[in-house]
Parts: sequence; structure tokens; C-alpha cells
Amino acid sequence: MANTNIPGMALSELLSGFALQDTVPSIQISDIVSNSANVTVNSAFIALPGIKSNGIDYAIDAVKAGAVAVIYDASDDYSLQRIPLLSKQVETHWIGVDQLERANGHIVSRFFGDPGQAMTIIGITGTDGKSSVTHLVTQALTRIGKSCASIGTLGYGIGNSLTPDSLTTPDAVSLQSRLHQFQLQRCEYVVMEVSSHALEQYRVNGCDFDIAVLTNLGRDHLDYHGDQGRYAAAKARLFHDFQLSGRVVNVDDSFGQQISESVEQKSLLRYSVESGGECEAEIKLIASELSANGQNIRASTPLGEVTAVTALLGHFNVENTLACIATLVALGLDYNQLELAIKDLKPIPGRMEKFSGKPAGAAAVIDFAHTEQALRACLGACREHTGGLLWCVFGCGGDRDQGKRSGMGRAVEELADRVIVTDDNPRNESPEKIVSEILAGMKRPGQACVVHNRQAAIEYALSQAAAEDLVVIAGKGHEQEQIVGNERRPFSDRHVVSRILQVSHD
Repeated sequence: MANTNIPGMALSELLSGFALQDTVPSIQISDIVSNSANVTVNSAFIALPGIKSNGIDYAIDAVKAGAVAVIYDASDDYSLQRIPLLSKQVETHWIGVDQLERANGHIVSRFFGDPGQAMTIIGITGTDGKSSVTHLVTQALTRIGKSCASIGTLGYGIGNSLTPDSLTTPDAVSLQSRLHQFQLQRCEYVVMEVSSHALEQYRVNGCDFDIAVLTNLGRDHLDYHGDQGRYAAAKARLFHDFQLSGRVVNVDDSFGQQISESVEQKSLLRYSVESGGECEAEIKLIASELSANGQNIRASTPLGEVTAVTALLGHFNVENTLACIATLVALGLDYNQLELAIKDLKPIPGRMEKFSGKPAGAAAVIDFAHTEQALRACLGACREHTGGLLWCVFGCGGDRDQGKRSGMGRAVEELADRVIVTDDNPRNESPEKIVSEILAGMKRPGQACVVHNRQAAIEYALSQAAAEDLVVIAGKGHEQEQIVGNERRPFSDRHVVSRILQVSHD
């Protein structure tokens, strides 16, 4: 689909400073794409080397669909070998760019008029909490009358009107196109989840981040990064590779402490839940009190003491709330704006979201927790709100980091009273194999109940749990589908629970 409201640009202008050849034709480009399926007449096709395939192999398809130029990676040997043969089959302009993956975001941003420069962009990274902090900051800014968009796991859009997306952080073309649309709608702020994959692949190059936020660093995505050091290095890029006015860092986290010591101090705002009055953090927890609906959080800030009234469950949501407060301070809000912004913070769908049924039935909490660290935090928080037994229905995704499965099984066995292991998104792995690797982390695997059908597992837990019990359903959260093989089947934990309990969420 062609992008709308884009005036186009001369290819020579688009690639000035990037193209290796001395002369680039001044032909007009009406669109720029990195997926050959999206090519339209007079577009430029960016042939990126990928993990599973190389964009240069789709160049012929792109030219036949109307691309008038193919931009390739001049440092990619495979592309250089392929182009002589491809150029004999189709006629187009072949333009080489050194290290195209790194330059791509800047080129695409230029095509869309560098939209990030017109808005304040907040990038949020970390193993856990990205979505929650993105939601809280968006919610807070909207409450004080700011036009705020967000991009992340929940989708993209302005305020609460979000369009689902398959990636936490989209490819550079999709990202810059969305920023352009937000600019046209006169957005003031964009809050964006920034994944380690996106940083490693330079997808966010060309984004003019103003504020970077780190929630924490646990174990995740080692199937892609290879080891914890490379994973951490990818996250660190957000704090070192951009011209930031503010860096918000959780100094209760050891990696956050490292980041805080490696950046310029005048741009740094540290937040801390654990250290109390003894730490050097600018935003510190004073107290948190459980309420009927969530918890109220008092914090000290450079602007003075503030209280966040929230419907949020869990100690980790105290951390998320402090991250939100610190981000608002970094944005330059005054005290009155800050107090109003955090007056009534609500959870996002599928993130520690509580569903209460009839008085004689158990309640449920749906959460996206899909790492050992997140599961421990989720179950620990839910224990505080449980008068009876704590149940947990969970699984692990296929084609993802297999090393975390045993740890997740161990965490649930230690913290829940009743364990039901089910399918998450098995993708192209055997569900039986995934479950066996989860059970391998348990001391008493025979006491866990295995129900592969996820809907049946949820139904079983809620039918067996007593009125004072709490059933945690972890792993998929807000997701609207289950991936089995290459098939995406409509499925929602939230819809299943709502139907069983015959209620909407609290």
C-alpha cells in the first residue's frame, strides 16, 4: 500500500551523503519500501541483508512491481555477487550504500521529512516493563491534555486508539511512516518501546530520541543475541548512540547502575524503589500502600513529594510508576502537571489485569509474564492479593530462547500452589518437547497438571479454584491470537476469562 500525504523526493536528494557512486539520478521517488510486496510504481526498494533471507533476492519482484531503484548494501558480499546477474534480467538503477543496515533508518527518515525532529520521542527499553511504562507515560501525558502517540507491543496509535502490530519495534520504513502520520496529526509526544532486536538491527536509527528509559535487564532473547553481554550491549545503544536530553535509569538494577555511571550526569535521572533515602537517586520511593483497587505510591522528586493513585498490582508496578514519574520530570513538567498526570493510573490490557467473577467463584489475573524474572514478580505480587490458593496457568513460546524454560518451571513451582502447564505459542516446535523442558526445571514435575489446549487449561483452573483462590494466567496477556506452526489462530486469554466469569475486567 502506498503511503499517503507524502510529496516524494528526488533519488539524488534522498541518497546524498549515503550513495557510494558519484552520480545518482534525479528521478522522483514516490515511496520507499523494504518489502517487495509493498512496492508501487516509482518507489525505491531497499534490499536489506536479513537473518533468514536477503532483500537482494527480491529485487526482480520489486522492479517488476514498479520500483525504479534498488538500494543495496555495498558491504554485503552476497549482494555484490548477485547484482551482475540481476542487472541482466531487469533494468533499474542500482545504488550501493555502505553498511546499509546502519544507514537505512536515516535514509528512510529523510524521505519522510525527518518527522522525529518535530516531536518529542521517548524510547523505553528493558527486559520487563517496557509496555507498562509506555502505557503509563502515554496515559499520564494524555491526562494533562498533551497529544501523545505510542508504538509498542500493544500496537501503535494516538492515546488509547491502537492498531495491533506484530513487532514490538517495527522496521524502519513502518516506523518512520508512522512517525510521519503522527506528525501530520500534530502529535507532541511519541512514547516508543525499543526492543533489543531493533537496536541490534539499527531499526531505530533515524529516530531523534529525546529521552531514553531503562526499566531493568534480565535474561531474554539469548536465542538471538547469543549471550547476556551482547544483549546488554544492544540495550546500551539507546543511551549512547543518540543525542538525548534525558536518560532515565533504574539504579536498583545492576545494569542500570552501569549505564548511570557511563553517561553524562547532567542528562541523568535515576529512580529507585529499594534504596530508600540512602541512595543518590533523584526519584525515590517513600511508601506504597495497598488499596482496594491497587496501590498508592508516594515518591520524592526534584519537584517535591508526589502521590500516584493507581489501579496497579504488584511491586514491579511500583518500579514502573517511578519510571513514569521520572520520565515526566525529565520532560520538564511542573509540579502541578506532574500531580495531575499521575492521579489515576490504570493497568493496560493483559498486564496484571484482574477479573473478578461471582462471589462463589475465584478471581483471575492475566499477565504477559514470559520470563522467569517476570513470572516471579507477577506471582509474588498476586500472593499479596490471595486469600486462598494461588494457581498459575502458563507455558513457553516455541522457536524462542529454550534456556529460560526450566527456570520458568522452577519459578512457578516455587511460588504457586497449583500449577497447570499449557501451550503458549508453540510455533514450529513440538508442544510436548516445550512442556518437557519446562517440567525439567521442577523438583516435583508429577504434581504439575499438563493440559495442552490453552482454553481447556484456563477453564479447568477456573472451575477447580475456590472462591478465595486467585488464578494467574501468564504468558500471552493482551495477545489476540495463538501461533501454531505457521498458522495464527484467533485466541485471547482475556476473552476466555471474561466468558467464563461472565464479567468485564476490573
